[in-house]
Amino acid sequence: MELSLKPVNKLTYKFRLTPQMRLSINLLQMPLVKLKEFVEKQVEENPLLNMESVKPPREINYSLTGEDDQSYKESLITKPATLQDHLLQQLRLLANSDDVREIGELIIGNINDDGYLGCPMEDVKPESGKIARCEIGKVLSLIQTFDPIGVGAKDLKECLLLQLRAKDREDSLAYKIVDTYLPDLQNKRYDYIAKKLSLSCRLASRRSRGQAGAKSGKVSVDNIKEAMKEIAHLEPKPGRSFSTEKPVYLIPDAVVRKNKDGYELIPNDWELPRITLNEKYKRMLKQNDAPEDAKVYLNERLKAARSLINAISKRRETIRQVTETIVSIQNGFLENGATDFKPMTLEQIAKRIGKHKSTVCRAVTGKYLQTPQGIFELRSFLSSRVKQVNGDFLSSKAIKSRINDLIENEEKPLTDHEIVDLFKKDGVSVARRTIAKYRSQLKILSSKSRGE
Repeated sequence: MELSLKPVNKLTYKFRLTPQMRLSINLLQMPLVKLKEFVEKQVEENPLLNMESVKPPREINYSLTGEDDQSYKESLITKPATLQDHLLQQLRLLANSDDVREIGELIIGNINDDGYLGCPMEDVKPESGKIARCEIGKVLSLIQTFDPIGVGAKDLKECLLLQLRAKDREDSLAYKIVDTYLPDLQNKRYDYIAKKLSLSCRLASRRSRGQAGAKSGKVSVDNIKEAMKEIAHLEPKPGRSFSTEKPVYLIPDAVVRKNKDGYELIPNDWELPRITLNEKYKRMLKQNDAPEDAKVYLNERLKAARSLINAISKRRETIRQVTETIVSIQNGFLENGATDFKPMTLEQIAKRIGKHKSTVCRAVTGKYLQTPQGIFELRSFLSSRVKQVNGDFLSSKAIKSRINDLIENEEKPLTDHEIVDLFKKDGVSVARRTIAKYRSQLKILSSKSRGE
């Protein structure tokens, strides 16, 4: 049988994010401090934007003095999370099975401070030994979608490609250069790269359209240098932002205040400057005598301004929905503390507000809620759950809090079996191995070690 190569037309569908969708996603995952900096920069660069400060409501006392002011400021300071902590928190939210969690923890344990996978994939071996190599690759691909983008790459090339893919730039000249000519780019062989890419374009054009298109697709040195600017804005060491020892200042995205009817949620709209459109420049667009090039520029800036305002509005609404859901479920925690913590998952919140789980994951990461119990990151309200005999569920956080209280007040060291029995007296069914696991997570020694 004679074999031959023939061109075949193939229709494929590929989901692409619009610039507005990418902006909304980026703003949603920003902590309020970074969002504030981002907005201020956009206002500086865009003449179509105005910025005005917003005063906090009367019931929110942010105008403290003396010791109260110092105490409040200190409450907003926290030690920065390590890169591994940051990745593990995302893994716990997005892993859909124990196998994924086990593999993910192994991979994250081998990611160095720069954000690169510091060992060959063959060295990632789960204890069970029954997990296929392809499954390990799938978990690595999941981790490579985590923040910061580019993390989990095996080398610089893969790190940069991951960032370009996240920006939907797979068809860009920058992507082609990184994918094939990165060493040449590092050695500034611009002429060589331009010639090679021009040749590739001509060959592709010839195959698709015949000789008539053979001269199209020329890539110049200037094109290469423009693409280099885009590549230069990528992060070669995505983990380095976590290597600082500087304190991180927290600004709550919402405040929960108790009133006579229960708990009231107040979105933090005063820390972020309110941005509006500049009416002066909007009027210029309607003037017939305005220069055409000025109109083109102002139209572009107007479109960018409206996109930013719309994205901020969507972020505010999503966080409002998420925090309202948390407050409605965790009413007992707000009143009595960790012992009344209710089990709550990403899926549960996503279903309530009608959004995708990944959207909720972005909304709870790096966002904070000020409550009568203190300031908490939104994702700290998520917890696993233990099913009871009657079909109800109990939060792992509540169980851990109860374990901690029992051991803190023990007259003699309680064994895990004795703790199980004490739970049963309260009508709570928890397995001994669960008690042992949670005790270990609380970094509490066994009864034998506590008695020594």
